[in-house]
Amino acid sequence: MRRLFLAAALLLCAPIMNAQTYGIKGGVNFANLTGNDADAFDGLTSFHIGALMEFNILDRITLQPELLYSVQGAKNDGEEYKLNYMTLPVMVEFDIDGSLSLHAGPQFSLLANETKHVAPKEANNYDFGLAAGLEYEITGGLFIQGRYVWGQRQVFEDADVKNSVIQFSLGFYF
Repeated sequence: MRRLFLAAALLLCAPIMNAQTYGIKGGVNFANLTGNDADAFDGLTSFHIGALMEFNILDRITLQPELLYSVQGAKNDGEEYKLNYMTLPVMVEFDIDGSLSLHAGPQFSLLANETKHVAPKEANNYDFGLAAGLEYEITGGLFIQGRYVWGQRQVFEDADVKNSVIQFSLGFYF
């Protein structure tokens, strides 16, 4: 699975010379684990940081692949359970009015490491989610984003527990 993730990242980065825009971003994650077996978990505040590219597809539509380091997880009885992922969101961006845009697309994640203070089980090596959000370009390449990521794959093999993350980002297009 790691090879598949690496191949996908390389394929998205291969046309880097044709990208119209490059950028960086970082921000806060409000993460939790949700599902039928996730009653004991509370939200975890963490962070994400990374880079992005934009490719024009049509007049008001762009493709925005990102490569982010994202800390997700939850708390249980005050102890933090952190899942550190390398995430690859591939967003389709719909420009609404020149400065406001809507984003939606899949997010592929590879587990880099995890803390095991809370959950006695090991997390799956990869995750998949669907993401959607809004972006507002403030001025001169500076932008803010808000996004929600719905985990679609169980975090643990034998438990109905999935990632749920609200992200707020500040970034800059070069």
